[in-house]
Amino acid sequence: MRRDQQIQVNEMLLEREELFLRIHRAEHAVVQILGGPYPFTAVDLPSSHRLKRKVSPPRSPVSVEAIDSAVRPLVTLRRLESGESHYRITYRQFNNLVIEEHESIEAVRTLMACQGCQLEVQKIESLTADGTVSSQLF
Repeated sequence: MRRDQQIQVNEMLLEREELFLRIHRAEHAVVQILGGPYPFTAVDLPSSHRLKRKVSPPRSPVSVEAIDSAVRPLVTLRRLESGESHYRITYRQFNNLVIEEHESIEAVRTLMACQGCQLEVQKIESLTADGTVSSQLF
């Protein structure tokens, strides 16, 4: 979709939302006037109809472990050892190379768990207090 088309569609969707809000307010006002539930039937809108989807053939069962190992490599992170003060993690996010330093192993594990098509961890290192690489963990 071109940018000008996207803008037009967004404007129409905003207008639609405003109209639905206006209808909701009118129905709420009727409920307030009558002091009970809304007595009229809802209008059948074209957008209310759901299209029937084709039923796909059943797939063979796949274990969660198989999916998890296919998506992410198994990485065992260790806690910092004596003389190590923090982790340096290098990852690519939205085609940008990002380098962060964390003292917490939980932060590194969170980044590892968030890997997907837009985030890929490339390297994890443990560092000493002066910033020297102690070991490469991943």
